[in-house]
Amino acid sequence: MAKPAFIYAFDILGPERFIELCGLIFGARFKGFLLGGVGSDGGEDGTVDASFGEWHTESSSAILSELIQAEQLVIFQFKHKMVGRLGGQKNARADLLKLYKCGSKKPMCELHRSLVQQKRPDVYVLVTNVEVNAQFREKFIQQCKKENPDIKLYQIVGLDELEMWITRMPELRHLYFPTIFGSPRFELRVNLDFASPTTVIPPYLEEETSLIAKDVLCVSVLNVGLVPSYLSSIKFQMIVGEGLQACHCRFSDLGDSKAVYNNSVLGEALEPGRKQQFFFTFNALSKMMRKLGPDVFLDEVQVSDEIGNIYTETVPEEIRDKLQTWVSTQVSDTEL
Repeated sequence: MAKPAFIYAFDILGPERFIELCGLIFGARFKGFLLGGVGSDGGEDGTVDASFGEWHTESSSAILSELIQAEQLVIFQFKHKMVGRLGGQKNARADLLKLYKCGSKKPMCELHRSLVQQKRPDVYVLVTNVEVNAQFREKFIQQCKKENPDIKLYQIVGLDELEMWITRMPELRHLYFPTIFGSPRFELRVNLDFASPTTVIPPYLEEETSLIAKDVLCVSVLNVGLVPSYLSSIKFQMIVGEGLQACHCRFSDLGDSKAVYNNSVLGEALEPGRKQQFFFTFNALSKMMRKLGPDVFLDEVQVSDEIGNIYTETVPEEIRDKLQTWVSTQVSDTEL
């Protein structure tokens, strides 16, 4: 569960500041996300219910453990709770659940208010500063499906997920929690692109023609912080079937020393203003994906440093489609 410092910090933010922070987080994570208020909608609990986030998906993407298909409309609704005043996390979860159940005394729940009905979303996401455990998440989703089965998918983003994402955004930590975190001295930028053959092909592979530009993924890491950083790992986050699975990707994981080459070295100092590059063949990545199962989707790349900061970048659609082609055609293990 989330650390106590974050519980108190999110409580203190208040509804408006909480929504503002969430808008910045989702705006950075989901291309096409918009945040805006549209006036009063008669929300029972007195929070800023009329502030909705909308995400018109351009390509298949993931929210927590759910895969969102291209062209779907996702609605985010924000619920900030003063957990201490409600008597703790258990009571806060019960209070949230009441807002999503119609009854004789309160015939209209949150899912039937005009703002939701007018938008007719494919996906509804509740975003809250309350801690969300597995039992509550399942109960919330099942109750929402019963109240409004027209919406195809429900999800809830709680305190733990918000904590995880904000630890990857040092500039937001500094702005919204200055008493907990100091100035952001460590900060990296991750970029994903197709590699140039002249950059990545070593001498012993010069005569091989199968390694063309779009068969190699380049992970570039630029230090935009104030002090040197030391990278500890690179992960490829996969959607496997209906669940989310994070896969470490190192030389040993790919099973072939030629799969990752001309690399910078993990653990070496990355000075401010400098970058390190890591190259991965699509053939090796597709082998790793096929080992996970027949239905695998590459979502994002995660780079971790030695002190626990995590920096992520969503895989561009062009790279994702090219890699899916490799997976579907089942390239021979002997082919590079």
